[in-house]
Amino acid sequence: MKLVVFGPWRLGALLENGEILDLNLAYTAYLSSRGVARAYAHAHATLPSNLQSFLEEGESAVEAAREAIGYVEERLEKGVSGPRGEKILFKPEEVRIRAPLPSLASRIACAGANFYDHAANAYSMIKGVRITVEDIRREVEAGRHVPWGFWKFAHNVVGPEGEVIYPARSQRLDYEVEVAAIFGRAGKDIPEEEAMDYIFGYTILNDFSLRDQRERRGAFAFGKNFDTSVGLGPCIVLKDEIPDPHVLGMELRVNGEVRQRGSMRDMIRKFPFWISYLTRDLTFYPGDMIASGTCAGTALDTSPRDAEGRTSPERFLKPGDVVEAEVERIGLLRNYIVRKT
Repeated sequence: MKLVVFGPWRLGALLENGEILDLNLAYTAYLSSRGVARAYAHAHATLPSNLQSFLEEGESAVEAAREAIGYVEERLEKGVSGPRGEKILFKPEEVRIRAPLPSLASRIACAGANFYDHAANAYSMIKGVRITVEDIRREVEAGRHVPWGFWKFAHNVVGPEGEVIYPARSQRLDYEVEVAAIFGRAGKDIPEEEAMDYIFGYTILNDFSLRDQRERRGAFAFGKNFDTSVGLGPCIVLKDEIPDPHVLGMELRVNGEVRQRGSMRDMIRKFPFWISYLTRDLTFYPGDMIASGTCAGTALDTSPRDAEGRTSPERFLKPGDVVEAEVERIGLLRNYIVRKT
């Protein structure tokens, strides 16, 4: 099942034929067809129309969504609508697909330098000496490649086909295609062997980053948080359709040019580690998410530095660029870089 948020923040399912189904109204129609009294009230309680409430309902809401989808798909040729004639099926061009962000309270934790190839190339550029993947592997095995990361703010999320505002005080805007694992259950002090039981599904995250904010680095992570600094979408794929997210292929293109092409197989530390690591003494709730880190090919790890430590601006994003982040079995997240005054 692929879940989307569309129109006025309604929860939908992306069907095989490309149409978007309003799940709450579809389930209402299903209940009504079975003679259930007060079908609208029952549907609202069981299969809410917004993503956060849906996550909190858990497996019962997922099962109701499956019933709604099955009911509608059996009737596609004849046409189907809500009990009061409401439109419940939409062509993609008829609605606005929004970021599948459960709520503005959702926390987004991002793993830093978590792919072998990206870590090797990025540190090579930063330090000015050649560092190989094998060097990184040895660092990890020796315990010297310590886990680190940062938080992204939900208020900065932008959805598919959305505009990313080029920051006025930066000339080095970068991109990072990632996979975000979304929590479906609350948990604290989660053991690694149980970690994936807490995950609801996966979406694409583009970690837009400023690489020239040296004077503002540190605990506030200014280089990672600015307006529209998080691309998210286009959908959430339930975990039962992606039994192992650590094998997914990933790619990022700028104006059609492939910049990143890699695999989740190259993650240094996989989701179970991060789930266990981040939930030490800290409860994660439904809607919180953890991003995987990215593969090689960012502007940072493909731009040599001069003697003064400055990178060439050529491979960094510029106003007018079109950025497409694509992940196997999830979809395509497209964003547009714009300058606004």
